[in-house]
Amino acid sequence: MDVLDKGLEALSEALFAQGFRAMDKFDLFVTFAREGDPLKIQVGPDGSFAAFDGADELITEGEGSEDLYRFLVTRTAGRRARRAR
Repeated sequence: MDVLDKGLEALSEALFAQGFRAMDKFDLFVTFAREGDPLKIQVGPDGSFAAFDGADELITEGEGSEDLYRFLVTRTAGRRARRAR
């Protein structure tokens, strides 16, 4: 069980660093969101995650903090490019 907890713990810390907070818990899964952002990220105990938009449609899935950071950086860069137009 320690290995499973470390997966969730690692992604939780990464999300906290990006301004996300735990908003809901369902069984072993935790959903994170941040104020003013429609993005929701559901994290499993094994370190897997799924990201959903404001309409609760799946955007991406991944595993581990590297996949999570890659997604967040790509998403943030896209939002900045749209604002600059």
